[in-house]
Amino acid sequence: MIETHTDRPTKKAPPALNIVQGIVNMALIIWAVRDIRRRDASEINGNRKIWLVAAFAPPIGPIAYFLFGRKRGVQTIEVQSDMTAQT
Repeated sequence: MIETHTDRPTKKAPPALNIVQGIVNMALIIWAVRDIRRRDASEINGNRKIWLVAAFAPPIGPIAYFLFGRKRGVQTIEVQSDMTAQT
């Protein structure tokens, strides 16, 4: 009878790599959510609420938002509320 070995050792990622991956995922989530909330609905492709939910599916959700959710060529311009006389 041929004996098979089913208890193969599995390789685990080093803890430092897991920490870095977690930090990158959190940064992507925060960046995407912040960008979605700051943009006007006309600057986002699709439904804003769906992109907010997708942003919490790291790393695919935030990356998908930045590739497909933002409209290209649209710039957000901040308008000053204090309109003083200009010469």
